[in-house]
Amino acid sequence: MNNAHRKRMQPSDYLYHLLNQGDDTESAKTETHQKALNLREQYSVSSDIALIAETQAEAQRLADQILELPRAYFPESINCLDRHRFSAHGLDEPWPEQHFDELHFFCSSPDQLPPASHLDRLAAIIHIHHLAPCMAQAYPGYRSYLWCTEQALCDFWASLYLAREMQSIPGLNWNSYPTWQLPEHCIGQAATSWGSTPNAAIDSLLAQAGHTRLTTAADAILVIEGNCDMSISDYFDLLILLEAKIKCDIAPTGWVAPEYSGYGLKLLTFGPLKDQS
Repeated sequence: MNNAHRKRMQPSDYLYHLLNQGDDTESAKTETHQKALNLREQYSVSSDIALIAETQAEAQRLADQILELPRAYFPESINCLDRHRFSAHGLDEPWPEQHFDELHFFCSSPDQLPPASHLDRLAAIIHIHHLAPCMAQAYPGYRSYLWCTEQALCDFWASLYLAREMQSIPGLNWNSYPTWQLPEHCIGQAATSWGSTPNAAIDSLLAQAGHTRLTTAADAILVIEGNCDMSISDYFDLLILLEAKIKCDIAPTGWVAPEYSGYGLKLLTFGPLKDQS
C-alpha cells in the first residue's frame, strides 16, 4: 500500500477493503459507528455525578446544559450519557447524604466554598469551578478551573463525559482518571476551536490558548470531536501539530458522530495560578 493511499484511508475503508466487512464503504462506515456503540456497551462505567450551585434550580440548569451537546449529534433513541447520572443540588437545601463518584461545585465567590469536611465526604473527585472575571483559587486535593463563560464550562464537560461514554478515540487512561492529582497551585483553563481540516482546527486552538498558557502548562487534556470518517492519520496530525507547541504531555480522548462536520477541539490546560489570566 502506498503512502498516498494510507493517508486517505478511513476506518470504513479498512473494514471494507482489508477485512471485507460490508457491501461497500458506506455500509462499512455504518458498521464503524456501530462498533463504537458496541465498545461503549462493553467498556463504559456508570458514574453518579453531583452538581452543586447556590440554588438547586441553578444546578439543574447547568445539568441540562451539559446534556444538550450529546442530544445535538446523536439520535434521540440513544441516551449517550445514560451511564453518567447527574443530580442537581443547591446550598439552599439540605446537604446530600449520597456518596458520588464526582462532584462539581460552582463557586461564585471564594468565601462560598463549604468546609472541606462537607465536600470530602460526598465524593472522591471534587471539581471547583470559577467563572471569569472572578479570581480563581487552587485548593489542595481538589481540581480547580477558571472558565470564560458558563457555556464553555458545560460544553467541555459534556464532550469529555461523552468521550468516556463512547470510547471512540484512544489516548486518555480512564482508569487513572479518578486518582489523578492536579499539580500544586495549578488551575485548569479551556480553549475551544473548530476547523474544516486538522490544521485549521489547531491554528484556531493555538490562537485562543495563547503562548503563555501552552508553555507553562503542567498537564493537558485534549478532547477531539469528529465525524466517523476521521482517519487515523488525522488523529496523529492533530496530536503532532499540538505537541509541537505545548511543553507538557497531552492526554487525548474524544468521540465521533455520523452528523458531525469538520474537527472540533477542546483543550484543557493546567498551569500555575500566577500565569492564568
